[in-house]
Amino acid sequence: MYQQIGGEAGLKKVVDHFYERLWVDPELKAYFNEIDGEQLKKHQAMFLTFVLGGGANEWSGVSLGSAHSELNITDSAFTKVAWHLTMTLNELDISRSLTMIINGFVEGVRGQVVSA
Repeated sequence: MYQQIGGEAGLKKVVDHFYERLWVDPELKAYFNEIDGEQLKKHQAMFLTFVLGGGANEWSGVSLGSAHSELNITDSAFTKVAWHLTMTLNELDISRSLTMIINGFVEGVRGQVVSA
């Protein structure tokens, strides 16, 4: 899957485009006010590399629940972020099958991220 998305270069493009969308969304941008955007993108790329099978076999970062616990993310905000990810993947011509796999993973972690 990592190679299908274009390896490191393709993943960087996805992450950059994804956050460009999130940071201008009026319903979501407040979640990112106190966060170092470049560090967040780097961390997201590392995580997605792992998820897509392009990195080490073990994730060494903090859990999703811990990383998002203080943000009070609502179910509605999570849905909007997932939508932006799908739109990003579509705009960058990522295959429908890979998009569906990524979307399935995202839905699978909803309970770890949503806390409000």
